[in-house]
Amino acid sequence: MIDTDIADNDLEIQDRVLMEAEIAGRPTSFRAVIVRVSESELWLGMASPDRRLETMRPNQPVRLTVARNGAALLGRSDFLRPLGGSKSRVFAVDRPAVLERAQRRGHVRYPIDLPIQFRHIDPATWEPRGKVATTVTKNLSPGGLLFVSDLQVSVGDDLDLILPLSSWDRMSMSGVVKRIARRSQESDSEGDGQSEPTEAAVKFTRITTLDQDRIVRLILLTEHRRRESALAREQALR
Repeated sequence: MIDTDIADNDLEIQDRVLMEAEIAGRPTSFRAVIVRVSESELWLGMASPDRRLETMRPNQPVRLTVARNGAALLGRSDFLRPLGGSKSRVFAVDRPAVLERAQRRGHVRYPIDLPIQFRHIDPATWEPRGKVATTVTKNLSPGGLLFVSDLQVSVGDDLDLILPLSSWDRMSMSGVVKRIARRSQESDSEGDGQSEPTEAAVKFTRITTLDQDRIVRLILLTEHRRRESALAREQALR
């Protein structure tokens, strides 16, 4: 289950942080750790320089996701300035006044339609094999997803998965098929050589904590937009 509440601003040095921003109209993310916490600022450092950071503007809005066991801390902030001699590795952001804690209890899946690409993983080499198939998710959680595909998928299959959040931003993970269900096609013909669509429930076996937190953020944002859309329709009918 995904719950949200307001968390204490309990940030610590070495906390892992995902900073998301728009650069030249494209969604961009930076993975960093907290190297200093002050009353008004967070200093973040990346493992290696990233030249995209040099294009960030002072006071540019950013979104922060701080990794927590079983949860994520979500907050809005502003980019302040690069620090030290490197303009592409260490930088300061506003310390968020409010952090929202998103719990990931039980990983209940949220109904959402997103494109998903997958390939089978060779059990002998543990390398992806075959052509990439593209389909759409039926639901998603930080722990797994459900999709429907015409390709042959069986319980126990290991899959290499790509979830494109945008044309410039993709998440990569692996998963194992835990459950399948055949969906009968609306056709009177039998034995036409076509595979029946398979509904496959996949449990993630390789995914970073920060990517799980990004899924939480995506679900929360989608739900927020749905509620805003429903409210707008209600107001239009009055």
